[in-house]
Amino acid sequence: MRFGKKKAVEGEATKSKYNASKALLNLESESIVKLTSQQVKDLKELGIDSSRLIIFDSEMEARYYRDQLLPLVKDQSIVVEFQPKYILQPKFEKEGMKHREITYSPDFKVTYFTGKVLLIDVKGAEDQKFPIKRKMFDYTNPDLPPLVVMKYVKKFGGWITIEEYTIKKREENKQKKAAAAL
Repeated sequence: MRFGKKKAVEGEATKSKYNASKALLNLESESIVKLTSQQVKDLKELGIDSSRLIIFDSEMEARYYRDQLLPLVKDQSIVVEFQPKYILQPKFEKEGMKHREITYSPDFKVTYFTGKVLLIDVKGAEDQKFPIKRKMFDYTNPDLPPLVVMKYVKKFGGWITIEEYTIKKREENKQKKAAAAL
């Protein structure tokens, strides 16, 4: 059962494929709650009120939406689309072997009323596949802006891009090496 799905333990939070718990954002109180698999199932069966509640794939996505995007949505400065799907490679068949299409869905597509579009992905850490998918996305969608990958790092002031994080982490490591050399 190398690639099979593991059965969820009762009462355990629902995990996405990246091992993050699903999270519910209450738009009225702006509170975030982690959800169990049974709670997600129950909410979907009851029919979730999307004007008050939004389910996210991770708590970090919910926090980014609440902290960065929700104030702009309330000011009617932006329109947010959740997880738009882009095809990186269409499905094909070769010598009888069928290959599925490769898709990518950033967490948010933000459209400003000026017409500017941002595609935002929120990551705790990049997995091995992400740099390849990012290159494929940029290659297959030259008309779209490049992905903005955000990360929350408290010691660096909160929400920063992955590129900013890499630069600051390198500077921090250089300072540590310089201090150790003294």
